[in-house]
Amino acid sequence: MKKLAIVIAAIASSTAYAGDTYIRNGNIYSHEGQAVVGVGIGTTSDLYKDQDLVTYPQFNIGYHGENFNADLNNGLNYRFLGKNDDTFNLNAYIGHLTPGYKSKDADSLKGMQTRDPAIDAGLNLDINTGKGGVLSTYVGHDITGEYKGYNAGMKYMHLTHIGKVDFVPYAGVDWLSKDYVDHYFGVKDSEATAQRAAYKGDDSFAYNVGYKLVMPLGEKWDISQSSQYTRLGSDIADSPIVDSANQWAAQAMISYHF
Repeated sequence: MKKLAIVIAAIASSTAYAGDTYIRNGNIYSHEGQAVVGVGIGTTSDLYKDQDLVTYPQFNIGYHGENFNADLNNGLNYRFLGKNDDTFNLNAYIGHLTPGYKSKDADSLKGMQTRDPAIDAGLNLDINTGKGGVLSTYVGHDITGEYKGYNAGMKYMHLTHIGKVDFVPYAGVDWLSKDYVDHYFGVKDSEATAQRAAYKGDDSFAYNVGYKLVMPLGEKWDISQSSQYTRLGSDIADSPIVDSANQWAAQAMISYHF
């Protein structure tokens, strides 16, 4: 009985802590109703062959509210339908930044025209499935005029409390339009060389699995760590400038909330 009481007390303590981390607009946030500043480091595999600068510093600043969220990592989003406990939450967003590239960013890109960054805007529907699960779907369109196409996707996330640590594993799929794939992974006839054949991209999918851990360091500080594996569809992976269909990324950040 004593051991059972200890287990129950541990579960109760974990439940009392629940709530600092939450899911909104397909993103994982913490400390609702507070501003945040953070610094960290990220690293990725080579998306483009012989790519440089795959390890980089990360910075974040923003505000995470009940309906409005804005930060450098996830862009802007506003929930205009639904509340925290509702099954359906509908959000508008500006985000999903595509970084683009310059010819100096990788040996495989030498002689290629610059592809500038693009930002999508669109709608997101979060479906709360209960017990910490959220199915998040989105559809967006390039508002910068860079690739001039649409993207869409869905992702299932599950918020779990392990003591004082919040653990959010997820799995998802993104549909990337022909306009997007051809712009960022295609090779124009004028860019073709003996080592780099011309290539025209088509609609494709990207499949991903990953997780995010959030560990508090007191009331205002926390450390987060996330990792993701992505399997690129063949219409992207077959491009002569793409390094591999298998891609991974990892980040670690310390944040202050106020």
